[in-house]
Amino acid sequence: MIHISLWTKFTDLLQKKFKKLSRKSHFSLTQKQDQDFVFDVIKTKHLPSLKQLKYIGKFYNDTEVLLTRASFFIMLVSSIVLGVILYQNYVVEQPSIGGEYVEAVIGAPTYINPLFAQTNDIDQDISRLIFSSLMKLNENGQLVPDLAQSYEIDEAQTTYTFTLKQNIMWHDGEALDSNDVLFTVESIQDQDFKSPLYVTFRNVQIRASDERTIVFTLAEPFAPFLSVMTFGILPERHWSDIEPSHAILAELNLKPIGSGPYKFKSLTKDKKGNIKEYKLERFDKYYEEGPFVKKISLRFFSTFQEAQSAFIDGNVDGIGFLPQYQQNEVEGHIDEHKFSLPQYTALFFNQASNPVLADKNVRLALSLATSKYEIIDTAFGGDAIPVDAPILAGMIGHTESLNTTLFDPALAAKILDDAGWKRVYNESKEDEQSVPVTSGNSALGLNDQQAKTYTREKTINKEEKNELTTLELNLTTIQRDEMIQVAQTLKNLWQTIGVKVNLQIVEIGKIQKDAINPRAYEILLFGQILGRDPDPYPFWHSSQSNNPGLNLSLYSNKEVDELLEDARRTSNTEDREEKYIEFQQKLLEDIPAIFLYSLQYTYLTPKNIKGIATQRINHPSDRFSNTTSWFIKTKKRLNFNL
Repeated sequence: MIHISLWTKFTDLLQKKFKKLSRKSHFSLTQKQDQDFVFDVIKTKHLPSLKQLKYIGKFYNDTEVLLTRASFFIMLVSSIVLGVILYQNYVVEQPSIGGEYVEAVIGAPTYINPLFAQTNDIDQDISRLIFSSLMKLNENGQLVPDLAQSYEIDEAQTTYTFTLKQNIMWHDGEALDSNDVLFTVESIQDQDFKSPLYVTFRNVQIRASDERTIVFTLAEPFAPFLSVMTFGILPERHWSDIEPSHAILAELNLKPIGSGPYKFKSLTKDKKGNIKEYKLERFDKYYEEGPFVKKISLRFFSTFQEAQSAFIDGNVDGIGFLPQYQQNEVEGHIDEHKFSLPQYTALFFNQASNPVLADKNVRLALSLATSKYEIIDTAFGGDAIPVDAPILAGMIGHTESLNTTLFDPALAAKILDDAGWKRVYNESKEDEQSVPVTSGNSALGLNDQQAKTYTREKTINKEEKNELTTLELNLTTIQRDEMIQVAQTLKNLWQTIGVKVNLQIVEIGKIQKDAINPRAYEILLFGQILGRDPDPYPFWHSSQSNNPGLNLSLYSNKEVDELLEDARRTSNTEDREEKYIEFQQKLLEDIPAIFLYSLQYTYLTPKNIKGIATQRINHPSDRFSNTTSWFIKTKKRLNFNL
């Protein structure tokens, strides 16, 4: 390079100068020392130091000094340029362990146990972080092996063989093996455990052929079987001594031991015993790379307003879910992630709780008087998708050819008239059922006479007695602003056809225990998450009518049961699709529910958290499906393999 050649020229010149001087005269002692010093510089293999360079002027003329200075300047500039090039092209930023993420969540945990977690979203959130499963979902919502290194399915599609990865450790340092998987499934199959997964594994045989191999044998093909392999595995050594009937009371349900990327650290309760915060820390012996975020904490709030205030005040870093109408209020240093989620919100009729709902004409009238677009505009500002059936777009069995009910309040009123529900006008006194001006009666197809406020009555035979019954219904939903708005809109719509509606609002943390589990409601406004496979069996088969089943309408139809059972047995996609279409048509004819809308899942995180690559989730807890890739801290290093 140029600075090396100039240095060579410089040393040659010095040697010539000294030879010339030595021929002309004798040096003094000081001059001799200077000569020795300079020759030492010449002999060195390195560039001169700043101390050595001060002698250059004694041996260079002005031109040579200028040339030397220029060479050193060029050398300095070239070094800087080289450094910039190296930094820009070969220095990479990599995730580093460190940082903490605190998330606000609505509700509270109850059982952080994969055998019980299906009925509580927060339980599933924490279980996803603590436990591992045979299969898991990647950031694109696709099934991939987790604990399993590989799996095989026989030609009959009734035998599934899983081989575990090596060197998998529990959070207590013990090794995980096939006996833990065997114990977990056998616990699910034990009815005393009362796991919601019982029905799925009821007729499944399982054996551990060695420490790393588990074999599942099905009585008949079950198309969604791989999808249900995402349940977490329990450590046998900690649970085997606990009686199944007492399992729900075990301390391990709140202080679990798993094999996932994060392990339990601590929990904080208030004076009433309510859990207010749950802290996790990274498991440094996790079998895959990561996680990089050192700590994750979940803080629990009763309402979205409380969570939103905590976020704005900087007490939390992110929010697990925020309704669309509140998102503009938390703009700032956040990243907004919108995930596709197979979910719908519907009205579920519990016909056993109110004989009025057993009248199909009443259910049909309510369906005709329900404007999905008005609900979506009022509660979500238009940011939702109307839904007419239980199988959503993009899933096996979805079709646009179903005979669905259109919005027609005039026809709804006529159906009730013809069914004997007489109108009772209340013009003489202030009417609690008065229709607000904003409901837009003319747009609903109601004339002035129909728009007048009224209720309905009918004589119904109850226990061999004729009783005058008012058409009055109780609508139950959760204490969440947008759900209350939907319920209020439904109340306004239905009262235009003479139906009196009482709203019953239940706290999110209590809806499962107080309403859903005991089926203590007449009409339930609630959302259901379908999962990766569209299998409607858990939601509509008659065997799932009671807790822990998910048939919230207590719907029972033998033909539908057979269709759902047959669809589960076949691996032929076309056959499944045909059966699902037929199932949906029969369901819509019976009207056990009114399907309303589907929402995207909006997840808010701070901008300093990187690596969130998730696009599609099948459950809100899947937002944590790739936490091993999240990072806050980074480190830099040279990489010449780019």
